[in-house]
Amino acid sequence: MRKFNIRKVLDGLTAGSSSASQQQQQQQHPPGNREPEIQETLQSEHFQLCKTVRHGFPYQPSALAFDPVQKILAVGTQTGALRLFGRPGVECYCQHDSGAAVIQLQFLINEGALVSALADDTLHLWNLRQKRPAVLHSLKFCRERVTFCHLPFQSKWLYVGTERGNIHIVNVESFTLSGYVIMWNKAIELSSKSHPGPVVHISDNPMDEGKLLIGFESGTVVLWDLKSKKADYRYTYDEAIHSVAWHHEGKQFICSHSDGTLTIWNVRSPAKPVQTITPHGKQLKDGKKPEPCKPILKVEFKTTRSGEPFIILSGGLSYDTVGRRPCLTVMHGKSTAVLEMDYSIVDFLTLCETPYPNDFQEPYAVVVLLEKDLVLIDLAQNG
Repeated sequence: MRKFNIRKVLDGLTAGSSSASQQQQQQQHPPGNREPEIQETLQSEHFQLCKTVRHGFPYQPSALAFDPVQKILAVGTQTGALRLFGRPGVECYCQHDSGAAVIQLQFLINEGALVSALADDTLHLWNLRQKRPAVLHSLKFCRERVTFCHLPFQSKWLYVGTERGNIHIVNVESFTLSGYVIMWNKAIELSSKSHPGPVVHISDNPMDEGKLLIGFESGTVVLWDLKSKKADYRYTYDEAIHSVAWHHEGKQFICSHSDGTLTIWNVRSPAKPVQTITPHGKQLKDGKKPEPCKPILKVEFKTTRSGEPFIILSGGLSYDTVGRRPCLTVMHGKSTAVLEMDYSIVDFLTLCETPYPNDFQEPYAVVVLLEKDLVLIDLAQNG
């Protein structure tokens, strides 16, 4: 019987297949018609790296603003960056050329524009109505340091407070200084013999935009009449002021202080506050003043049609609470909720149903800007 070697058969098939393919290639590409090799002309210098997308939380956030009509949230950073957030998935990044820290942001509500105040004492007007937001106007303060800005709703006048205690007024349309200046010595007159400190707050009366409430760091608050160019009332307190907020009726305002207290004032009663609250202070039995607490860095006063107003504040914890995480406190009627945060609170804003300051605010949420996070708190749910 003849032996059958399968290996030789396979070798023969392979050799036949390769020779057939070589003949086919020679027929398709005769030696004289071979295609030349492609010469690579692109070099490394023909390429450039560029940023196509930004992902993650803004680095070193420093300021927060919200347009309640267009529902746009703006976050400024210590590196001069500006992040705009709209609907889910809609985000925009901008950068100030100077790279100076953003200290405050103010929307021109429902106008597609934003004012930014930087640590280098410059103001910038951003146009948000185009595909790529850009700076329309800039204004530099050379002799005074900017500490606080206020832009009333539907107003063309931007009020700029300074470290020297003066207030300058900027025309937003032309972005130029007007000749109107509120000098600190005219504002306080004889109420204090010493300098009142930097301007830490400016706001107009919700019921009368011609009345300007000015808060000085030392504890003095002045209600200024823009038309008559003089102070209507002056309010003094022993502790430094960190922030001020109006009740929507324009008859009361609330101040937060460096000793952890809140003072509520009637506009027409400048002698003393109608109420003093220490939210986190221990009430002493003998009726003495509660022990001082940490400064209340910010307070907001928001009203509702159906019940008690909301008083929302950051800071103010007792000095005994060593190691406790930063907290946001929400006071509503007799209930007080203390919400612990994972990181330090940079700023917070209360989101309301209306942009009009002279109407019931109807707050529904609080946006809390932390060092490394953004937290949204629902006010509509109990607890």
